[in-house]
Amino acid sequence: MVTLKDVGELAGVTATTASAALRGKDYVKPETTQRVRDAARKLGYKINLSGRSLRSGRSDTITFLTSGLEGDYFSHLAMCVAEEVHKRDSHMLIELSRYLTDDNDLSYTFSDGIIAINAPRAVDILKRHPAVMLENYDTSLPIDTVNAPSDAGSRAAIEHLIARGCARIGIVGDNHDPNNPNIIPGSRDIRMRAAKETILAAGLPFDERRDFIKSSWSIDGGIEAGRGLAKKGKCKYDGLYCLNDGIALGILRGLADDGVSVPGDVRVIGFDGLSQSMYSVPTLTTVATDFKGALTLLMRRIENLDDEFFPQTVNVGYKLIERESTAA
Repeated sequence: MVTLKDVGELAGVTATTASAALRGKDYVKPETTQRVRDAARKLGYKINLSGRSLRSGRSDTITFLTSGLEGDYFSHLAMCVAEEVHKRDSHMLIELSRYLTDDNDLSYTFSDGIIAINAPRAVDILKRHPAVMLENYDTSLPIDTVNAPSDAGSRAAIEHLIARGCARIGIVGDNHDPNNPNIIPGSRDIRMRAAKETILAAGLPFDERRDFIKSSWSIDGGIEAGRGLAKKGKCKYDGLYCLNDGIALGILRGLADDGVSVPGDVRVIGFDGLSQSMYSVPTLTTVATDFKGALTLLMRRIENLDDEFFPQTVNVGYKLIERESTAA
């Protein structure tokens, strides 16, 4: 069996330096790292993950926990997390919470920590492990939380439409019943409220019963809503803010089906920054978000297991990416 000592000898370094180089530690010179990796490749050396885990007490594995990967948003988030995990020379598991119970949590035991979204059934498990929840608005949970900039991003979206000359703005999406005290408002409710407030603050008309266009949280829902808005090649709005990019992409299709031009007749903006928004016709203006900070928050928990931290709630940053759908 080829050992780290063998790799180090071929590369002209100690076994300790060889180990650090193979783990991508930044204090090893790049030329040394390359020499060690070349030696490992030549000798056919494979890292013993189970042995390394026993020595370090960590598996260098993060679990991304979600109720499912249906829909572009969840796969988008999974890819963002995977990219950051890979940069740290670690590995990511994807687990579906719908198939797990408290008695069936082997992946949690194996992983160093968990990043969870839309996984209410797993809350009790998350409390017992280093964990970060994405898009959690239940402030009673003692778990670190990273949320989208739904308020600030929505205000920026409406302000952008107004700056482009839009005077009759509709909001497209779905939200919970704001009058139901048993439902905790989520990101879609925050986006709706912030957009409405910004429209009214600008002195523009907005009647929620008329100007909040209901759509399911999907591309198909957006297509249906777009077709409903388009009447004989016309739309009564000159600006539409969609509460997510999936809806916005559907709106573009639905309006086009009945001859409504974007951005000629109506300007459209979405929220989330999905990669698909770069390839639609027209390309979609969107409020892009960055959830990479979730891993930084999680690593603080993992690397300081004996320290006590108060649960934190962080809103990530955003960038309004202007594309063809709101062009002047």
